[in-house]
Amino acid sequence: MGGIGLAACRQTHEIPAVEEEPQLPKVVVAYVTSWTSEMPDPSLMTHINYSFGHVNNSFNGVRIDNEKRLAAIVEHRNRMQENLPDSARTKIMLSIGGWGSGRFSEMVSDSLLRNSFCMDCRRIVEEFGLDGIDIDWEYPGSNLANISYAPTDSDNFSLLMRDLRSCLGDGYCLTMASAASAKHVNFPDFIGYMDFVNIMAYDMANAPYHHSALYDSEISGSFTSSKAVQAHLEAGVPKHKLVLGVPFYGRGGRKNGQNYVNFNVRDIDPAKYELCWSGEAMVPYIRNKKGEMVFGLENQRSLGIKCDYVLEQGLRGIMYWDYACNDADLSQSRLLAKKILDYPASVTSGADYAGNRVRFKALVYYTEHAEEAHVQFAHQSIEFFKKLAVGNGFSVETCTDLCKYGSRALDRFDLIISVNAAPQSGKERTAFRNYMENGGGWIGFHAAAYNDAGTNWPWFLDFIGGGRFLCNNWPPQPALVQLDTLGHPVTRNLPAEFVIPASEYYQWTPSPRQNPDVDVLLSISPKNYPMGLKDIVYDGDWPLVWTNRKYRMIYLNMGHGDEEFTDATQNLLFVNALQWITKLND
Repeated sequence: MGGIGLAACRQTHEIPAVEEEPQLPKVVVAYVTSWTSEMPDPSLMTHINYSFGHVNNSFNGVRIDNEKRLAAIVEHRNRMQENLPDSARTKIMLSIGGWGSGRFSEMVSDSLLRNSFCMDCRRIVEEFGLDGIDIDWEYPGSNLANISYAPTDSDNFSLLMRDLRSCLGDGYCLTMASAASAKHVNFPDFIGYMDFVNIMAYDMANAPYHHSALYDSEISGSFTSSKAVQAHLEAGVPKHKLVLGVPFYGRGGRKNGQNYVNFNVRDIDPAKYELCWSGEAMVPYIRNKKGEMVFGLENQRSLGIKCDYVLEQGLRGIMYWDYACNDADLSQSRLLAKKILDYPASVTSGADYAGNRVRFKALVYYTEHAEEAHVQFAHQSIEFFKKLAVGNGFSVETCTDLCKYGSRALDRFDLIISVNAAPQSGKERTAFRNYMENGGGWIGFHAAAYNDAGTNWPWFLDFIGGGRFLCNNWPPQPALVQLDTLGHPVTRNLPAEFVIPASEYYQWTPSPRQNPDVDVLLSISPKNYPMGLKDIVYDGDWPLVWTNRKYRMIYLNMGHGDEEFTDATQNLLFVNALQWITKLND
């Protein structure tokens, strides 16, 4: 039994005082299953939850599914991270339970059985070289999973957590998987014993509702990920002990079709189905020709938004089910590691990356086949961003043809900066659309948003806010501009009015301001009218800088000639836009 006696598990422990939201390292928790063969890359997560162990038939110990695979994963982790100190290694936990895994109720109801079970958990972590135990009892006091239950399960669950902490000591991790509703247990009774709580914010609905929507919408079920977080906060779990669960799979209805499909399934018959995006729920979904939602899923874009939510809310991290649902490039796991852990810097051993690591990668896209003033701006902007990169720790690459980057290869860039053109060819357009719909970032200048009736790209029209080119002033001239949205990170340190260097300015029809998804940040002041000498502007709405909330993007209708980077206030605007899109100051 690893040298620990029954008395050690019977010690009475006071519940430790819960700290006031300490700044703890972020975590990425990956469930790895016993019935799959993939070996997880330990650099992509902080914790591996091996699934599953179970309460044994005699209610006094643990039975492990596929012990050889668990041992192989531990050996694989040790080999891959042999040069790391123990504190920096990926932790491996045995997750005990899972849907339909029973005998918990009988075990926890008897103090001798409960203590024997806890002692066996200690034996297992020592024998297999594990780092802790994750309890996945679905759900105490309920027969939802068709297992035994009792009215006293919730109280006895608290005792189980107490006794597990006593047996494991402070050197091992203790976590749990929790229902999205935060019901079935009484968190204040035991949260002091826990390292953190993994919220199972998935399987919350079935079509015609999305099973893992982030926010309320017409396609969301009665529960969403944000509601699940709020429920746990109200139940007494502090933010620094909350880990949001996300699925690497999609789910449809119970009556027709396959109910559970891996994230990497992409085959959609366009004659029958359409892939859509909910700007309210912040998740993708599939609808049929009748307009009915038939399948809810995740993609790079929605997972990235959930990572942003975790960081903005100050939660401990993110968890996912399961590692085997990754695509061949492990793009889902890589995304979560990069967003939450600042991968790969945070998993590299022995190096001090303060000040010398690449914080993000930018791709500047431009064309030499444009009017002279637009080409001049392209060359000047490349120099501007390259100089900016040196002091801010990011890298800049340039290209004139997105076809050299497949839609997958573009994913290695955190940001595309289009300085004087929009993608032109069909392949370029497909690559760019896939990149943006999967969470990519974009800053566009002036001609990068130009489109007219001959552009023939409906998606791009929606992307930039819905407006086509109507007219412009000519020749280029300085203009007085005004703030439209006070307090936005891009404009909050700018004066209410200021003059920008000479440029031509586009007017759009309809105005992007009419789009409910658009936030106009800056516009041409009416004080300029009449504006122009040859092509004269007398009135109208002239938005200058805006963002479409459906995407991680910002457009700046500036960028004409070689004098655009001569004004300090306008340069500050450009820097603010870059920092906001990349979260450089977070």
